[in-house]
Amino acid sequence: MPRLHGVKERRHQPFWDTLIRTLAASPTAVANSTRLFGNANVGNIALTNLQVAGQLASDQTYVILALRCYLYFNGVNRRILYLGVASQLYFTLTVGDKPQFQCPAWYLPAGGGIQGFDSGTSIFSNGDPSQEAILKLARPIMVPVRQNFSVTAEFFTTGSHDIRNGATSLNTGDATDEKIISFMLDGLQTRDVQ
Repeated sequence: MPRLHGVKERRHQPFWDTLIRTLAASPTAVANSTRLFGNANVGNIALTNLQVAGQLASDQTYVILALRCYLYFNGVNRRILYLGVASQLYFTLTVGDKPQFQCPAWYLPAGGGIQGFDSGTSIFSNGDPSQEAILKLARPIMVPVRQNFSVTAEFFTTGSHDIRNGATSLNTGDATDEKIISFMLDGLQTRDVQ
């Protein structure tokens, strides 16, 4: 479909990438440091909605207004996983070659997800499942045309406890453990009108 020359549209569109989305029966090794919004997940909408690794497609721009971290764990060790990941996982958002924002996972509530109780079993989430419960940036972060960006996810141990390794960790567990960690950029996308 041809684009309309000189006409752009602006829309609210989040972009996400996934660090891990797995069942323990088919584990994915989570590294100490992982670069998100790269080649690894492009083409799989369950993992990322980015069409081109490391930048927006075509001559699009983006204004980042909020950041989110979605954590979901289900299984016997879900409490340990929520607490360990929230305290040991840190993110660095880089636009071009310049770090723009650094923070731990607990600083980035998801603003969505499941919360409550069922049959006396607690259900955990990273923050309240409310649109107001997100990290709204004090100043927007601009991603200009054809500018690369990435998010680095790094784990830092708490003493000798490493949430990535051990009997109750991201890289192990029983066959029914579900594990999802995603990072989301939330803001305004400007793109060509077709």
